[in-house]
Amino acid sequence: MVDHALQLFTKMTEKGVLADVITYNSLIHGLCNFGRETEAAKMLRDMEKEGVSPSVDTFNILVNSFCKQGSVKDAELAVQAMARRGLHPNVITYNALIDGYCLRGEVDEAEKVIDRMMERGIVPDIITYSRLIDGYCKKKIIHKAWRLFQEIQDKGLIPDVVTYGSMLQGLFESGNPTAARELFNKMQVKGQVPDICTYRILFHGMCKNYQCSDALALFRSLGNKESMEDVRLYNILIDGCRKNYQCSDSFTYNIIVRELLKKNERGEAEIFLEEMINRGFMPDHATFENLLVRIPNVGKYSRLRTIVLKLTSEERKDARVPNLTSRFVS
Repeated sequence: MVDHALQLFTKMTEKGVLADVITYNSLIHGLCNFGRETEAAKMLRDMEKEGVSPSVDTFNILVNSFCKQGSVKDAELAVQAMARRGLHPNVITYNALIDGYCLRGEVDEAEKVIDRMMERGIVPDIITYSRLIDGYCKKKIIHKAWRLFQEIQDKGLIPDVVTYGSMLQGLFESGNPTAARELFNKMQVKGQVPDICTYRILFHGMCKNYQCSDALALFRSLGNKESMEDVRLYNILIDGCRKNYQCSDSFTYNIIVRELLKKNERGEAEIFLEEMINRGFMPDHATFENLLVRIPNVGKYSRLRTIVLKLTSEERKDARVPNLTSRFVS
């Protein structure tokens, strides 16, 4: 895609159409998105040769890209290049640097960036602090993360869903699931609506802290929300149940069996299916449908066919089950 843009740019210049800073910024951004920072830096030099002055946005694109790649040293050099041209880094520039240092685990350096920006009269925003909180949590310096989380609210800043997500993950990872769940409830009271990433963090943390049953109960309460359609969320819950052996009801078993079948993990699905039947839980209609469409594709003496035959041979309250299966398993 970016190569097509570069070809179009070449044709444009060959026809004498002059590119402006917006054009160059778009191309530099495209190159950076594909990890081609060296070419992006060269384009910056080219635009200056053509008499087009780079903007703060131009350099921010490069700074952000270098930081995402872990090349904070190059990002700092880009900031220095900005200053030489009389351009002043803004909050976006500094946020990128903070993110870069935190990604490298260098939270002390990230703290120094905040000091630098405040010395220059630039006020940190919620993104600034959220990235530092995330950095603290990833380094398991939870006391600093929590203290900063409280301080920013005292300053009148409102933590957003990203801030809460980082703090939740930090609390779970530090083995404090009770505080994490309290914070999850508090964020909703404060008017922050959990997104799919929040639920992934929440359920992963709960399962890792041996609270799979509670996670499954909460999952069930979500109803038809977006979370119910998220594959990664199902994977977290399935993995948690596998490791902790915590399937407590028919609803849980049916969800896990269906998702395993959808992922073509038939062996695992058969294990859970047999377990649920032995515990007195029956597949619901949706699970039966998922089982039946696979019957014609398995061997006559396969484990899955045997399980379904066992189900149909037992007296069921729902008379539709034997009628539904007879044409597949006979």
